[in-house]
Formats: sequence, C-alpha cells, structure tokens
Amino acid sequence: MSLSCLSAAEPFSLYFEGSCTYADFLARLDLELTRESPACPHTAIQELLYLLDLPTEGDAKSHIESSCDYALDNQKQMPWEDVTKNYNVEQPLFDSIYYDGGGYWNEYYETEVDNRVPYVDGSSAQSLRADGSRIDNVYEAYAKEMKIEYADVMVDNFADCPLRAAMCCFTSDRQANDNNGNCAKPYDTNCVNADPADNTDLCYVDMSRSKSSPSTDGGFALYPGDNADGEGSIHCHGLAWPENPLDFESKYKGNNLFYVSMYDHLFTRGYVRNVPGAPKCGCLDRMPVVSRSDCTEVDVTELWVAKFSPADLASDDDGTPASSSFSLDLDPENGVTIQFNACRGVGRNNDLASYYHRLFNEGRASAEELAEVRQNLVGNGKCQGKIDEFVVSQGFEKI
Repeated sequence: MSLSCLSAAEPFSLYFEGSCTYADFLARLDLELTRESPACPHTAIQELLYLLDLPTEGDAKSHIESSCDYALDNQKQMPWEDVTKNYNVEQPLFDSIYYDGGGYWNEYYETEVDNRVPYVDGSSAQSLRADGSRIDNVYEAYAKEMKIEYADVMVDNFADCPLRAAMCCFTSDRQANDNNGNCAKPYDTNCVNADPADNTDLCYVDMSRSKSSPSTDGGFALYPGDNADGEGSIHCHGLAWPENPLDFESKYKGNNLFYVSMYDHLFTRGYVRNVPGAPKCGCLDRMPVVSRSDCTEVDVTELWVAKFSPADLASDDDGTPASSSFSLDLDPENGVTIQFNACRGVGRNNDLASYYHRLFNEGRASAEELAEVRQNLVGNGKCQGKIDEFVVSQGFEKI
C-alpha cells in the first residue's frame, strides 16, 4: 500500500518553472501537495521519500540533484557551427572573418550592378535578406527555444573573456528601409559608406589587445572629438554574464551573442564593418575603448517535468513489484522560452556598464571586474581624459 498522498492511484507528472535545483523542486512539490491533497498528514519531504522509495532526505536530495545534473549535461543544443553552416561548405574561417569585420556579409551592399537576375526588372544582387536568410531561420526556429553553443568553440575573439562580457562595434550600414542607420535606396548612390545610428564616442584603439584583427602586433589609433568632429557614426552593443555556468545569462550567452551580433544588428538593422585595427565583435577587453555601449540580456523560462511511478504501481513482466521509476528533464515541447530584452541596469537601462553594475550589486560580478569594465566603457564626456592617460602609458608626453 502506498503512503504517498499524490500518487496512490496512478503515476503522475509534476511541472515546475525555474532552475533545476532541489530547493525549487521541493517548493513545487509542497505547492502540489497543498493544492491536491490539503489533508495529507505529512510534509513535502516525506512525500518525496515515499515517491522515490528512499529512506532519508539526504538520499532524496542527492537523487534530485544528480537527475538535474544529468539533464543539464545532456540538454539539447545547437552547435555553433550550425548557426551559419558556412563551416560545412568549406569555409571554416567564415565566422572568424565575419567577427573580425570582413567577408561578404560585412563588405557587400545591395546593388543593381552585376544583377544576378538580369531579365527581372527591379531585382538586385547581394541582398542581405537573401544572403543572410539563414540568420532569420535560426532566430525563428531555434534561438528562442533551444540553447545555442557559445561561439568561442570556433571564434578566438570570444575565447576566455576575463570580464565575462562581449561587445560589437559597427561602423557602417548596408540595408535600407529598416529605420536604422542612413542607408537608403537606390543602393548604388545612397548606401555607399552609409552610417549606423551613433550611440557612443570612440576613444582609442589599442591594436595589441586583439592581434588577429588588425594583422599587426601593436600600434594604436586615437579618436579625439566625436561624430563629425571625431570618428563619425559608430554603434556599439554588448552583453555580459555571471561566472555561475547555470545562471541563465551564462547558460544562454550563445543565444544572446547570436541575437546581438547577427539577428538584431546585421539581419534586422544591416549594421556591419569594424573599427580599423580592432575586431568587429569580441571580448570586451579586446575591443576599442569607448564611452558606452547598448546592452541586451536574456529573460529565460525553463519548464521542467518530473515523472513518478511508485513501486507498488509498477511491475515487471512476471507481475512482481518493480522499483519506483522517476525521470526529470526539460519539457520536450515547451522546455525553454527565451526573450531578448534591453538590459536593466543601475540608474540606466540598455547600457552595458550600468548592467554590469547591477551584476555587481547582485553578487554576480566583483568590484575589481566592474572597475575594469569602466576602463573599457569610460562614460560620456570622458574620452579625452582616457586618451591622455593611454598616450602617457605608451611612453609619450602630452605637450
């Protein structure tokens, strides 16, 4: 006879949202017990022991935690090489070149010259909507409901980010009629060297920070002034994540990077190209020093399902009682839901430095890390001071 209050009649499933932890699981079981069997004479812990046919809470906690670990280790994900799929068509460096600011996604713009379909009026060559259609497919079919592997497996720009932050800085716009940047039709006259919407002040580029992109071991470029009096229009956008690999911002940083660098800025807005001497996208400490950056965070809902079949309800083929069965995994239909939203920061939203300040306030980043982030995102109106400091650090004296 089963002593369980929830499964005296038949096996059942228990759904819960949040992280797969013993505490979250037990809280959901307690709620289920209160709702479905308010007269139950024992606690949720005792109910769990009956369901799992285990003697102690320590055994039950270990069982739940190991089940969570197994589910997390085996969570289905999209390999990064499947995002563009160009690695599989004999272009193994496509992603690396793209993130450095090169390749046809960055360098082409739509044109009526060399028309691919010369007998169809109004058709054009090098359309971003056509050439980048894979990006839209990945966003609609995968990025919002499946974990995407982080790009560091293929792109060195994102490997071993010490601040757990990445940023893209775009210098050109290649797509018209999207309400972003000043690219306009006709492309061959109004989209050559078009600009993105400006959102930052470029201070300087230290080319020794990322040696692969400028193809040099050192050197620097200074950008005093701003906009027309400085570097022109530039648009920077980034993301950051805590050290805990199970934190949703860490776990789904591959999704966020794909969204920021490919879907939102390339496919949707048409923003491309890099600041000379720096990668287009990379770890924050390898990027140009700028005044600020926009920021995107992921809001994730994970739906977990636990399935129970107590021992006295299961039987082997010969009719003898079998051991209880238990499984725990993400729901196969609605297990992951991801939304991409402007970062909520301290005192300011959609701002990478302010978001990192929030991570610090929440104990998810250190004071030293926040201070280092502020050496890369120096604040509005502070570029000239940082340029002067950098010049002195390179052995020069300002006269």
